[in-house]
Amino acid sequence: MTVDSTHPSGSVSRGICVIMAGGRGTRFWPLSRTARPKQLQALSSGVSLLRDTFKRLEPLVGADRILVVTSGSLAEPTRADLPELPPENVICEPVGRNTAPCAVLGMGVASRIDPAAPVALLPADHFIPDDDLFRDQLQTAFDLAIAKETVVTIGVRPTHPETGYGYIRTEGEPHPAGDLDGQEFVEKPDAVRAEEYVRSGKFYWNSGIFIWNPLWFSTMAGQHVPEIARLMDPPIKEFGTDGFTLALENAYGDCPSESVDVAIMEKLPGFSLLEASFRWSDLGSWDAWGDLSGEIKDGNNGLADLLCIDSTGNIVRSDGRLVALLGVDDLIIVDTPDALLVTRKIHAQRIKEIINRLESDGRSDLL
Repeated sequence: MTVDSTHPSGSVSRGICVIMAGGRGTRFWPLSRTARPKQLQALSSGVSLLRDTFKRLEPLVGADRILVVTSGSLAEPTRADLPELPPENVICEPVGRNTAPCAVLGMGVASRIDPAAPVALLPADHFIPDDDLFRDQLQTAFDLAIAKETVVTIGVRPTHPETGYGYIRTEGEPHPAGDLDGQEFVEKPDAVRAEEYVRSGKFYWNSGIFIWNPLWFSTMAGQHVPEIARLMDPPIKEFGTDGFTLALENAYGDCPSESVDVAIMEKLPGFSLLEASFRWSDLGSWDAWGDLSGEIKDGNNGLADLLCIDSTGNIVRSDGRLVALLGVDDLIIVDTPDALLVTRKIHAQRIKEIINRLESDGRSDLL
């Protein structure tokens, strides 16, 4: 493995990107399923969200410096979706243990590729249409992260008091590089508190994009998730060898399930924040998709052959038969060959309850 931390543009550092792609996308049921979850669905363009993410990153860092951490059952569809990636760069967790083990593993493997490089941890399933602006800002974050022991977050200026996002509080004025001093991560607030956050001007939506100085991540992981760091050390050392898969299975067998946001990010003594210069949505639910998908007719959004009478504000997705609406407003309707979802938009965040009921009823054919 060669070490090359100089970006061709002359910037301080050429980074590495770790795409976290192990989620199930349960809020996008019945389209998102275990065998082909949200990140492998085409929800914002003609290709999957995962491929959109890869296409944003590849011109900046190169395919050989992109890692995808996913679940074992998604190994083949992920490699098929990203044929440019070296096969070993698709890392398969044998069992889901939330995002902290994924982050520790991905950061550790990145250090095997280039121990001096800053590393970006990114979700696989967000909507970011401004590719050039995103790459410019990611390179700025790489440069900031390698210049000192820190993590750089990308914060999104709130446009409304959203209760479905986490927030980041900042203080002071921007530094010469444009970054702000981050003070704390705040979990999803209620409506009253979200309004207070937006009015203050000090809070940003948490995009879930973190760019780390590698030594600082190692220090923070050792301090806040020492057991995970200890368990992931053997597979990290075995990366690229025949022993990697077995070492990974052993590590995950005893690994605690923890979120990187709660276990590490919320405990940081300080961090940097760059305000996003690009458009962003986490595409976290069908109502968010509906906002982006555009109007079909008469104030109804989505993708469908739609006939509507006295109906407005609905979100409809159907790839086949005609959907006829009569006298209904503000619904989400998703039609697939084996399942039909109908709910009010205000309940978009509750779709996980359907997954829970299907699991308890033993309906694995619909998961």
